[in-house]
Amino acid sequence: MGGGQERGPARVGLGTIVREWGRIGCIGFGGPPTHIALLRQLCVERRGWIAAEEFEGGIAATNLLPGPASTQLAIFTAWRLRGLAGALVGGFCFIVPGLVLILALAALFLAGNPPLWVRGAAAGAGAAVAAVAVQAATSLIPGSWQRAGADRPARIRWFAYAVAGGTAAALTVRR
Repeated sequence: MGGGQERGPARVGLGTIVREWGRIGCIGFGGPPTHIALLRQLCVERRGWIAAEEFEGGIAATNLLPGPASTQLAIFTAWRLRGLAGALVGGFCFIVPGLVLILALAALFLAGNPPLWVRGAAAGAGAAVAAVAVQAATSLIPGSWQRAGADRPARIRWFAYAVAGGTAAALTVRR
């Protein structure tokens, strides 16, 4: 156990996990790209609880699992900060606000003819979600490009992935 030992993530109180994961669960409209950007901003950039490399490893691991990767990432990050109790509390606080909102909206829409203000808000939210998702995705690009550094093969791979992703997105749009 020498001086080169790596420091683990900070141990965060359950109250902080309730507050922060609940906040993200309430404001994280835009789906997984938004959730991931908010979790990165909280855990890596603002608080420094988790190293950027470990966070990106968490993204990679949760993308390999079935189910919503951003929810799994929220549970993973809470687990890294407070163990099993953090995972359970963080997952609950991340999931429940959206679940309650979806159930309330479903009940409102299935009740018959929703009020005009509700239909207008839904149309506005639908338009905003695309903009938020694009902003969240583009915020990840500069960091990954900089980490590729002067490594030419890494930059070529990065560019090829970006082109492949853009092509796949363009080809899946229904006309």
